[in-house]
Amino acid sequence: MSPTELSKMEQKDAVNLLYSNAGMGLFITFITSSVLVFTFPHSEPNRLLQLAWWAAINAVVLLRLVDLTYFFSHARHQDGQTIRSAFRRFAIGASVSGGLWGGYAAAVVQTDNWAEIAITGIVISAFAGGSVSLLSSSRKLSSLYCGLVSLPLTISLLLSSNDLHHTLGYITLAFSLLMFAGANKAALFTSRSIRLKHQNDHLISHMEQEVAKRTQEIYSLSNIDPLTGLYNRKAFSEKLNYRLQTQPNTQIAVLFIDLDGFKTINDSLGHETGDHVIREASKRIQQNVEPSDLLCRWGGDEFLLAVEQHDGLLDDAQELIDTISIPYVVDGSKLNLGATIGIAYYPQHGSQHERIIQRADMAMYNQKRTEKSRVGIFDESLREQLMRELRLRDHLENAIHRHELFLVFQPIIATNTGRIEAVEALLRWQLDGEMIPPDEFIAVAEQYGFIRSIGLWVLGEACLAGKRMQKHNPELGVSVNVSIQQLLDDDFPDEVAATLKRTGFPAHSLDLEITESLFAHDKKRLIENIRRLKQTGIQVSIDDFGTGYSSLSVMQEFDVDYVKIDRSFIWSMDTGGRAIVEAVSQIAASFNYKVVAEGVETEEQRRLLTNMGVEYLQGYLFLPPTPEDELIPHLL
Repeated sequence: MSPTELSKMEQKDAVNLLYSNAGMGLFITFITSSVLVFTFPHSEPNRLLQLAWWAAINAVVLLRLVDLTYFFSHARHQDGQTIRSAFRRFAIGASVSGGLWGGYAAAVVQTDNWAEIAITGIVISAFAGGSVSLLSSSRKLSSLYCGLVSLPLTISLLLSSNDLHHTLGYITLAFSLLMFAGANKAALFTSRSIRLKHQNDHLISHMEQEVAKRTQEIYSLSNIDPLTGLYNRKAFSEKLNYRLQTQPNTQIAVLFIDLDGFKTINDSLGHETGDHVIREASKRIQQNVEPSDLLCRWGGDEFLLAVEQHDGLLDDAQELIDTISIPYVVDGSKLNLGATIGIAYYPQHGSQHERIIQRADMAMYNQKRTEKSRVGIFDESLREQLMRELRLRDHLENAIHRHELFLVFQPIIATNTGRIEAVEALLRWQLDGEMIPPDEFIAVAEQYGFIRSIGLWVLGEACLAGKRMQKHNPELGVSVNVSIQQLLDDDFPDEVAATLKRTGFPAHSLDLEITESLFAHDKKRLIENIRRLKQTGIQVSIDDFGTGYSSLSVMQEFDVDYVKIDRSFIWSMDTGGRAIVEAVSQIAASFNYKVVAEGVETEEQRRLLTNMGVEYLQGYLFLPPTPEDELIPHLL
């Protein structure tokens, strides 16, 4: 917004303020003039002049009332010449009214009626004093009105032959000068207030534009695959989950598309050729989908497509394979590529988006083992995987009581000191001598409703371990991951407070990590539960930031302390991830969030992250997840 535009808007506000204050002044003018004229009738011929004055000032009141009505019905929201004309009309009306009041007051002095003189003086003082605030949006008009109202009375009193009039004249003169000074100060204050208001509006508008721009940049970096322009893995998962939650009665098919022979092309002809083939394959897939379908590059040479189930789905899928398999021409060379597709159906094959994707993946790999470049559907031939899931479910229910679950801890390092500032508690499960991967058994726990009891056990064990480790490092913090089912539970904040009290672990040393996928759920309840948790003194982190749902407006609503950048961006800093890390760090810094980089494995990564100003680092470069007794020597 230019200074000229700002000035025009200030003028418009000033005129609006004048007219907004005018209605009451016109009403008071009518009442006061009528009371004076009919309470103190003059003798002939002064009576005729008195009535003529009353008719004149109320004619001005009527005209100003018409102007007031016109302004609020037609001219109020106009700009430029219309506003300037309105101000001129207002100024003329106010000046004429002031002049008539001044003239009447001067004439009253000649009557020698002390009661009328006193009351008229009071009225004139009231009008002069009222103009200081009612006309404060125009310094010149305010000063002019004060002069027109009060100076004629002052002059008449000073020129009178009556000594008492002289005394009143000096008093009136002093009052007039005071009103002039007050009018100038009030006008200055009002003009500054109007200017400050518009400057603030302009600043807020500019900040909102910048935030929107940064939000769009973050969204593109974290949701769009840079090579193909399709959704990435996290964005697809979030959107599919949202669709299943909002349209539970829909029937959806998820197609897991894997390119056959791509690795050979990529390894033999180089990544540039491989990237060209991936882009071309993505274009061919896009040409065969509807706008309502969800499509993403899942990673490498894999794509995911979610469509509504229909009768010709298998034929369409095979046609898609045929389209992908048309030879690719790169630098004059013809390259042959195929594709295999696995399909899983919602709700037949699962009620959660992760499960549907997993089973489409299973169907694809099973089809690859039997016959490539064909379509495979998840069915009972994959019973082994299902039986394993059921076995995990049955054993996980009592894993706590059988002492099969245990915690390991991975340090979080302060970049400026190199010291361990905190540890992240990580859950492990050993079943009959087999270490079950956390991603596998956590998914089972969430699906079958064990996650709340397991999560509460993890919290208690982490606090007890943290209490023991603080004997060696009193300022050590402990981070614990929280699932969506826990955080949506209204009892969870009370359970956390009870755990802290039972274990004696200080609240300010506890950090609860929440993932971005939580933001797609009941936001109002999440905000309330996080607020209650924060009241206990604990800290909250956003885990895996940059890969999922969150935006700047959401970040502001969720009162967090730390942002943990997903390890995938750390590992890919030499192929585009660095820009994301820098962008996330800058945005987090603007919100006064501290940043933790996960997955640090090399000294080069450590150097780059330190130079970017990332406060904390975590990864195998320092220590892998370690049992408590083995970690203690590193805390000393």
